[in-house]
Amino acid sequence: MNTDAYLNRIGYVGSQEPTLATLKALQRAHLLHVPFENLDIHRQQEIHIDVKQSYDKIVRQKRGGFCFEVNGLFNELLQNLGFSTHFITCSVFSQPKQRYTPYFGHVAIIAHLEEDWLVDVGFGTNFSEPLRLNTEDYQLRDSTYYQLVKLNKVETLLHRTTDRQEHIKMYKFKPEPQPLTRFTEMCHYHQTSPESLFTKGKLCSLLTPNGRITLTDKAFIETVSGKKTETSIESTQEFDQKLREYFGIEL
Repeated sequence: MNTDAYLNRIGYVGSQEPTLATLKALQRAHLLHVPFENLDIHRQQEIHIDVKQSYDKIVRQKRGGFCFEVNGLFNELLQNLGFSTHFITCSVFSQPKQRYTPYFGHVAIIAHLEEDWLVDVGFGTNFSEPLRLNTEDYQLRDSTYYQLVKLNKVETLLHRTTDRQEHIKMYKFKPEPQPLTRFTEMCHYHQTSPESLFTKGKLCSLLTPNGRITLTDKAFIETVSGKKTETSIESTQEFDQKLREYFGIEL
């Protein structure tokens, strides 16, 4: 990995010391420049859990990826900069089905500083900076509150809320270290199963300084300061045009 090329890809020019301030700035920069996307699945381009492949795609081709790609590569960057980290397995809560999906369907990172922090650049509606792990206090990131709640001795639930009244479950996780190779089966599942959300349609989503932009087969959604506007996508040509204009991706 060329660390300078990676930092340039995410527009990062700050300190490279392995501190909390650096970790926060790196996660935000990554989310502002590298989209969460599943486009290769719909191009019949197989995605492997391979950091070299992810580096070529994200840094050299200026693409994005889904969790195994972006978190796998981001973890490599953090370790190259001197951070102590490990991968964890997560079970995502499916809003349409109102149930949890299997473990190893999502990978996130724990970074060890004076305290442990939950790090994630590979979830569609993501927290913009790491979350303090060992507290159940609300943690405000931009205009959204996040809370980590112990479910039992081994599982913690992450949910979000804008008013601290209505909570939306995101995922639960187990904090023990996992090798990235343990996620290979679910990486294949997400690309091939008709039950996977990733096979149901194209998706590209990116944090912006004051909101988020999301492109699907059916719509372009732009959220600015909490106000959402949605326009229909009528053709493949229109999808590709939006992909170039807003995400800088040309396939």
